Amino acid sequence: MESHDVALSIPASPGYLVLVRLALSAVCRLTALEAVEVADLKLAITEAANEFVEDDGARAAERTIDFTFGLADGRLVLTLAGERASAAATDQELSRAIIEATVDESRFGAGETVLVKRL
Repeated sequence: MESHDVALSIPASPGYLVLVRLALSAVCRLTALEAVEVADLKLAITEAANEFVEDDGARAAERTIDFTFGLADGRLVLTLAGERASAAATDQELSRAIIEATVDESRFGAGETVLVKRL
């Protein structure tokens, strides 16, 4: 089966997350996902990215977050990679609950998060 992959690397700053959401919207146009499902994916990727985003502008400028959107085999796989920011455990717990409610599969590893939506 043919695959479609899009890769994007942004500074680890919250202001750049809009670019990620736009890229995700473009990839979702290649699928039969409903608008509400696309909105859920945008929320999930934003929540996942928050674990990598730095509030300190100088530190954020030194680091990047790498995103890969892979579309193949009836699945949309969203991969985020980079150095995790230090976040309060309660913030992380809430973010992960939101992610798990909006995607079909999620994996959180050292330096990488993978989100999967079955098509």
